[in-house]
Amino acid sequence: MIDSHSHTDYSKHATGTVDELVRASIAAGVKILTITDHAPFPVDSNNRLLEAELDRYFADIDRAQQAYRGQIKILRGLEFDYMSGSDAYNRDLLARYPLDFAIGSIHYVEVPGEPMVKVWELPRLAAEAFLDRYFANLEGLVACGLFDAVGHADTLLRGLPEDVFQRRFEPLLAPLACSGMAFELNASGLRKSSLAPLTGQEVQGLWSYPSQRLLPQLIAQDVPFTIGSDTHAPEDAGAGVAELMRALRSLGLERISYYQDRRRVNADIDTLLPEGTSTTLDQGAARS
Repeated sequence: MIDSHSHTDYSKHATGTVDELVRASIAAGVKILTITDHAPFPVDSNNRLLEAELDRYFADIDRAQQAYRGQIKILRGLEFDYMSGSDAYNRDLLARYPLDFAIGSIHYVEVPGEPMVKVWELPRLAAEAFLDRYFANLEGLVACGLFDAVGHADTLLRGLPEDVFQRRFEPLLAPLACSGMAFELNASGLRKSSLAPLTGQEVQGLWSYPSQRLLPQLIAQDVPFTIGSDTHAPEDAGAGVAELMRALRSLGLERISYYQDRRRVNADIDTLLPEGTSTTLDQGAARS
């Protein structure tokens, strides 16, 4: 199992040390783990690494690489935030520390005349002004050339109809393909809450993201894919990764990638799943 998106207590809103995450990942059957705590960023310092903690963070990962050698491959990563005007800050961080994998994600969106929108504020995700800014930022993230993958771009499906998201994302298909960036299949959408389509109430148990409708279009554009649990606690190490691969294989997913030394490594999905695994998508768990 490959898990290319994971967090520890360095992210402040997550729990578990690097060592605890690694041991839980081994127990869950993860063979390649990339630790991707939230990188320092000028916005919301209470939910991410601080610059003063980076040396200790990477030292913890390096120690775990040595301690668990032969049991699991551990890779050094960060999840960077992207906003308009953030290129110089993120470029400086990337130049200071050698990484295996850099995710670029959008968590905060500035909307004129309104408080900053966080992408977990589900009732605010369908507003046109927010969507205009979110997709403009996503276009900038893809174009900036700093990151290896775009993280959970479809997290908006927690509060947005899939046809609206698909229509907004389609102009980015060609630029994403040209960029060489991977699109992240984020398994946390299988366990996070979302707004029920009919009632608008926040509920558990619906498949919100990754987008099943968008996947064939990404495959047609030959966009590579990474996959990750996005765990924020050791007990969720590897959570949903195998289930997600089983479901999406029936929609045409053939390969999963991970990054080492900022270089993409591809793996055939059939080598990552047990023989005889069912490929039937559980439509009852899917969000319509």
